[in-house]
Amino acid sequence: MNDELKLFTDNQKDFLKFLKAKYHLYHLSNVFFRDMHYGVMAYLQINNMSSKYTSAEELTRKVVGLLEKANILKNVDHLAWVLHYPEFKKPSAKPAPPAKPAASPAKPAGAATAPKPATPAAASTTKPAGTPPLASTTGSAQEVSQS
Repeated sequence: MNDELKLFTDNQKDFLKFLKAKYHLYHLSNVFFRDMHYGVMAYLQINNMSSKYTSAEELTRKVVGLLEKANILKNVDHLAWVLHYPEFKKPSAKPAPPAKPAASPAKPAGAATAPKPATPAAASTTKPAGTPPLASTTGSAQEVSQS
């Protein structure tokens, strides 16, 4: 078991990246014992090491203890922790706010702006409200009644 524990102490960052890929861990997310346990067993397997279920549980408790000492896992209860690993911060889903326009220069106190007159060209380009009636595709009413 010492060789197995050494694998996790020597490759702590690699193991955490492996867990992140497997279980979608994020900074300040919950981590559960069974996820850690299966993660430990899978990590051992990809490193050509094997461990029985119960011995992997014991190893998982030791690995969790190491991560707690490193302040990466904060204990919530005996089967759950909060991950404190800023490298795994979840990207913000909220888009950045638009840039504010530059402030316009202040106007002199006595200056007033006159409203702009409407141009005749602008009045002629407006479209009438509503839609025109549809043209009949069946012909006139007399043609239909004669057939």
